[in-house]
Amino acid sequence: MRGSDFLTQSALLEAPGDFLSELLAVCAAGTLSLRGGALLELPADTGLWQVLTPLSGEVRVTAGETSFPLSPGQAACVPGAEEAALLPAGDCELGLLSLRGTAADRVFARCLAEGGLFFERGGGPAERALRTLLSQGGRQVSAREASGRAYTLLMALCGTGTKGPAGGRAVPPVVEAALGILRRDYAFLEGIGELAARLEVSQEYLTRCFCKYIGVTPGKYLNQVRIENAKLLLREGQHPVQFVSDACGFSNANYFARVFCRSVGMNPREYARLELAPLSQDTRDESLYVL
Repeated sequence: MRGSDFLTQSALLEAPGDFLSELLAVCAAGTLSLRGGALLELPADTGLWQVLTPLSGEVRVTAGETSFPLSPGQAACVPGAEEAALLPAGDCELGLLSLRGTAADRVFARCLAEGGLFFERGGGPAERALRTLLSQGGRQVSAREASGRAYTLLMALCGTGTKGPAGGRAVPPVVEAALGILRRDYAFLEGIGELAARLEVSQEYLTRCFCKYIGVTPGKYLNQVRIENAKLLLREGQHPVQFVSDACGFSNANYFARVFCRSVGMNPREYARLELAPLSQDTRDESLYVL
C-alpha cells in the first residue's frame, strides 16, 4: 500500500502529466489521524519520497537503520525504496506529502549524502505547503501549482537535513533484524521467545534493546503489526472474524477481538461494517494471502 492509502483528509490533485511527473510532481497531500500506540507501516514505493510532519502530537519514525521521535515543527523524509514504521506516543495528526520526480531525487539525495533526512525546522515549510493544497475548498489543485508548492518546500529543506535529533541514533543490528522478522513473519510467529531464539539472544536483552530504540516492547509491536494487517482483511468485507484472527497469527478469535477493540476502539465486526474505501488488488499486501 502507498502512503496515500492511509490519508484521512486529502487534497484533490490534478494529474501532473509526463513532463511534471519526470520533473517534480505531488502524488498525494493530506493528513493521517493516528491513535496513540497504534503502529502504522508505510511500505516501500520506489521513486516516491514521503515527507512527514506532525501537526499535533509526537510520532516515532523508524526507517532503514535509524529511529527518532518527530514533533510539531519538525519534518522527515522517507525514501520510497525504504519501508517505514510510524508509532505515535499518543493520539496525533500527521501531515504527509508524497513527491516524485528528478528535482525531488536530486535534492533529497543531496540531503542524504550531506547529513540525513530529518529536518529540525522543516515542519513549518512542510505544513505551509500542505495547508495551501488542502485549503482549496474542494477545488482541484492544478499540477503546476502543486509542483510550485513542492519546489518551494524542497528549497527550504535543501542542505538542512540530519540523521535525527542530536544526530539521531542507529538501530542496532539485533533490533533491525527483529523488525524484519516481525513485519514478515507476524502470522506465523508463536511469540517473542521464538523471536529471541531465532536471533540467538535472550528474551530479556531483546526486549530491553527493542524498547530503548523503538519505544515499545516487541510483543506490543507484534500485536500492532497483526492489527494493521487484520484491518486490511476486514476492509474486504468477506472474511469471518475467525479467519482474520487465524490469518494474522492470533491464538484465538476472542483474544483477537479484545486486542483489536483496545487498539482500534471498536470490535472487528463493527470495523468491517464501516463504509471505508475498498482496497484495490494493486494495493493489497500480498503477504496476507500466503497461509
